[in-house]
Amino acid sequence: MQLSKIFSKDQIDLSKIRHKAVKKFIHTKGLLQLSSFADLIHSCSGIVDITNYNRHLKTFSFNETIEKVWNAYKTIGPEETCTGSMLGFGLQYSRRNHIVTYHEDDHGTIEVGQIIILNLNLLWNVACLAVGHEITEVNEDEKFIKMCYLEGGASKGYQFIRLREMPDGTTEVAHETFYKSNSDFRDKQLYPLLHGRIVTEFHRNVEKRLIG
Repeated sequence: MQLSKIFSKDQIDLSKIRHKAVKKFIHTKGLLQLSSFADLIHSCSGIVDITNYNRHLKTFSFNETIEKVWNAYKTIGPEETCTGSMLGFGLQYSRRNHIVTYHEDDHGTIEVGQIIILNLNLLWNVACLAVGHEITEVNEDEKFIKMCYLEGGASKGYQFIRLREMPDGTTEVAHETFYKSNSDFRDKQLYPLLHGRIVTEFHRNVEKRLIG
């Protein structure tokens, strides 16, 4: 008789993670226990001098009010925004609740202290990369979200998602990224192209939610 594996509350259930690259990331970073996630740090800790960082900017237009678009970004789950030909959701850790949620779970609304591990499909499932970032600011008044790459990843830096109400009542969403790695070729040639496609997929998923 084969006994089913029993997981402790502190143990990460790899069987609930859909992507090999994310499982490898969990192993490599030593994140097999829930308690290990609390020790993760992001690359925005302290004062970050972005003088030598690269900048990437892409904007999107939504034919909806800023309040409706802002609510969509706050409430849509990462398993919905991070799905498609290039994006795949791995898992999410909440510093506030000290829990990990998987693809089929309720992830709650976006909040500071959420760490999200994603799978990036860079070459038709031939080359996949797991990346992690942490939500470090959700500004209700100015309508922006700040996400920082986890320390020790391929890139350092952070991303902003900013909403702006247009004169005609529509909403502009700007996705601005400041980044650098140890490879000029990656930063100048690969990152802008691939990141632009990934960002577009992310925001188009939010648009799908808005148009129902």
